[in-house]
Amino acid sequence: MAYLARSKKEDLVVLAEELGLTVKKELKVKQLHKLITESPSYDEEFTRELLGSIKEEREKKEQREIEREKQERDREIE
Repeated sequence: MAYLARSKKEDLVVLAEELGLTVKKELKVKQLHKLITESPSYDEEFTRELLGSIKEEREKKEQREIEREKQERDREIE
């Protein structure tokens, strides 16, 4: 379960929500880890794959945002 410990809080929140768990904003990473792993629907292989998809989607979104900001700066310079 080390893969959960290496994850960002925002990814763990999305993972927990995807698993149908109720997530409170004040939960810390360790509490999210416990919530996920103690869930009746927890399956390590499934959650590992789902978390990978969540991370990949977040990274793509971040990259699109960086590109959009770069294009805006380039337009301002022109």
